[in-house]
Amino acid sequence: MTTPLQPFTLAPVLVERPWGGDRLARYGKVLGGKDLVGESWELADLPQQVAPTVEDPQTRISSGPHTGASLCELISLRGEDLLGPAQPTSDGRFPLLIKLLDARENLSVQVHPPAAYIEHHPEARLKTESWYIVEAEPGSSLFLDLEQGVTLAEVADRIETGDIVPLLRRVHAVAGDFWHLPAGLVHALGAGTMVAEIQTPSDTTFRMYDWSVEYDRQVRELHREAALSSIRLDLPEHHVPKGRGLAGYRVLTNNSHYRVVEHKTDGDGIVVGTSPGPSVLLAVSGTIVLGDLTLDTGATAVVPHESGEVVFHANAEATVLEVTLSVSSVRRPTSRIES
Repeated sequence: MTTPLQPFTLAPVLVERPWGGDRLARYGKVLGGKDLVGESWELADLPQQVAPTVEDPQTRISSGPHTGASLCELISLRGEDLLGPAQPTSDGRFPLLIKLLDARENLSVQVHPPAAYIEHHPEARLKTESWYIVEAEPGSSLFLDLEQGVTLAEVADRIETGDIVPLLRRVHAVAGDFWHLPAGLVHALGAGTMVAEIQTPSDTTFRMYDWSVEYDRQVRELHREAALSSIRLDLPEHHVPKGRGLAGYRVLTNNSHYRVVEHKTDGDGIVVGTSPGPSVLLAVSGTIVLGDLTLDTGATAVVPHESGEVVFHANAEATVLEVTLSVSSVRRPTSRIES
């Protein structure tokens, strides 16, 4: 008889970036003396060719009988128990990528291709992502979309130079805010912020400006024509402001790829696993416990579909993000990751 699949934790994959810092150490990450760690991949199940600069782009299970296994290995063994009605990618992998990002400096100004671009460029892949602001230094910003009235002709004239920055809509970064970023939206994460990034594991990124002069960075390739063909000027804003701090839960997004719920507790239990399929939990603050499983600030766990509804308990205030998969989404391939 097969033992029921129980909730388990994941060991993160740490990735150095030129814009990274050392704040992830405060979230339980062992930086090993590195001072430019920009990303903690909390949940990743990518083939090596998708992320060739990362030694092992797969988070490993760190608790329970499957300790050391990757998620795709667990899917091959217990796929239905783990995923339920949700679908893996076309190559049998977990269809989410979740990160903590520490932006010591501005990230590149970039855009991801919408469906209209992909129709004519099959090598590209649609990317949906969302940001939950975990920390924001005073005066820090997000760059989200173009200023009202800016035309593509103006962008074309200024792309690849610092002159493009005044065309960007700058938004004050607030810890606890949530932003959903659809494909086609010009964006850049601003210096002094830390975010939880939830996304599909397909990532085609077109860089428009990389702050090379401002930060004396190594010059990287920009993608002028592809970016101009991908920008959409008619996208609605999806912003959920910081809550009032009361216990309970809020649905932050429920799109065709995933659903994100913010749980807050002042010491009571947090009920998760109420939706079909697996739940991924990221502890933004505080500590929650389920039996022998403890999730401290910055830690990530997976509640398999087979586990059903479970209750994590907290002895004090805690904030947890719960990410579930859309069970109606089609199988999606992965593609090369660029940041």
